[in-house]
Amino acid sequence: MSIQNIIFDWDGTIARTLDLWLAGYKCSLERRNLRFDSKEIVAEFFQNHHEVPERHPDIDFPVIVEETRDYVFQASHAVNLYEGAIELLNLLKLRGKSVSLVSSSPRQLLNSGLAAHTLTEYFPSTIAGDDGYGHKPDTLPFVETLSRMGATASDTLVIGDSHVDILAGKSAGCKTCLFVPSQNELFYNFEHLRSFDADIEIDYLPNLLQYV
Repeated sequence: MSIQNIIFDWDGTIARTLDLWLAGYKCSLERRNLRFDSKEIVAEFFQNHHEVPERHPDIDFPVIVEETRDYVFQASHAVNLYEGAIELLNLLKLRGKSVSLVSSSPRQLLNSGLAAHTLTEYFPSTIAGDDGYGHKPDTLPFVETLSRMGATASDTLVIGDSHVDILAGKSAGCKTCLFVPSQNELFYNFEHLRSFDADIEIDYLPNLLQYV
């Protein structure tokens, strides 16, 4: 596999922001004496927001979402990175690989996390969810990134933790890598993710080096 460029996802791939969202939901729910364990919160509130009011008519879900979003924004400067993230970025730089970032997170949230870990210098191109290029699995953020990098899709790898990363990467003509660390098992069905047939799979970020 000849790879010269890597397009990273942010949430759930470099930064453990999924944990922040979980903590935010817990905080907002517990404030109302609503007790859900972690698995229940992920299953009930992380996706398909339009279905939540029907399942939980007694919960003012729009307010909970807003409070959770505020929690994540306020805590974004303290977000943890996945093990080996900085090591991988340093080694890719030493090998002369081009790296960039495409995230569905808002620009403010993305910039806060990057600045907290002094990662901005690693990514000459970053696209956030509110930059006007749409959201994955739309390919437009990736097409724009390839243009900025002066890269071709055939020698570019997209790495992410979600099926939308794999779908978008494939649609853009890139190679794809599914990231399935043990910390993400709470948030995803790994077997379902594997059904999208990423070209490679890793559970520890520096393992990417054997492919690039």
